[in-house]
Amino acid sequence: MEQTNYGNAVYPQVSVVPDKEERKAIRKKYSRAALILLMNMLIFNLLGQGVLLIVCAILGGGFSGEAIFRGQEIILANEVLTTLFSILPPIISETAAILLGAKILKTDLKSLFVKKDGYSGGTVAKLAVLCLGLQFAAGILAAIIEMILNSFGLESYSPDLSATTSFGANLLLSFYACILGPILEELLYRGVLLQSMRKYNERFAIFLSALIFGLMHQNYQQFLLGFLLGIPLAVVTLKYDSIIPSVFTHIFVNTSGILSLYVMQYFCPEYYEASMTGDESALTAFDPGEMGIILVIGLIRIGFAIAGLVVGIVCLVKGGHMKRPTPAGKSRGLPILLSSVPWWIVFVLYFFIGFIYPFI
Repeated sequence: MEQTNYGNAVYPQVSVVPDKEERKAIRKKYSRAALILLMNMLIFNLLGQGVLLIVCAILGGGFSGEAIFRGQEIILANEVLTTLFSILPPIISETAAILLGAKILKTDLKSLFVKKDGYSGGTVAKLAVLCLGLQFAAGILAAIIEMILNSFGLESYSPDLSATTSFGANLLLSFYACILGPILEELLYRGVLLQSMRKYNERFAIFLSALIFGLMHQNYQQFLLGFLLGIPLAVVTLKYDSIIPSVFTHIFVNTSGILSLYVMQYFCPEYYEASMTGDESALTAFDPGEMGIILVIGLIRIGFAIAGLVVGIVCLVKGGHMKRPTPAGKSRGLPILLSSVPWWIVFVLYFFIGFIYPFI
């Protein structure tokens, strides 16, 4: 028997190994969380494509293949419509998952937005520096993996967040990527998912929420970034029992990435085009002005990588690491989750969509 601490509450003593009834209750809660994720995945991948198909048919004047193709051409010719159809599926799916998940898993999301003592702007600044360093590391890892895959003749889908020629389309994309997207993702992954799992094993909940956060991006490049960022975001959320630091950090990291991309696209167009097309011969044929901008951006990223490493080491030394799971927590984490069929479905689908389908 042992006593378990959860936030500011203290739970009564529990047996190290859960009995049959408790195991069943925990598995039920895990399965409900998996079903919420499956719903999010299905709405994003199926409903989004279904609505797009219907709109293409309406614009094209019928449901024949030729009419749908005409409708698709109409949408692709309008950058605002193209951007709108790219951001609506995740907005709809994540909003539905948050609302339904909070109700089914009994997660009080409002309490996570209440200002708590213990963190400040400095907390967010340190977390942002650490995450920007991890962003740099994830980019290097993704580049190495891409080189290895290319050597075997494999080429994966790569997300395109480049700016368009339309101000309206750029505004929509920037609003979603820099503000609305981070808020929805934090509510779902550090809110609904993390909070529903933390009672049993905090360390397990942190890694599971980070893993799913990475997988939901459905490509290996963003999986690496999502998983690496998901860990410190979850740790800070649990430490301060608030989602505010992770929301602001997520917004800052996404905004810095978008701004960096736009600077490269608008001020270093030749280098940007060559890097997007993979034309190595053209990468050396740019003017000194572009070289200076690229050098500054590179130095900033390296600086954040070094600063992030320092912040990470300091946090570990000062005890900012994750709590060690108790024996009771260990027995209520992974072993029970692996006995949940919905979670196996989640892992298989995410693995197929993110790591197999892009190569087909």
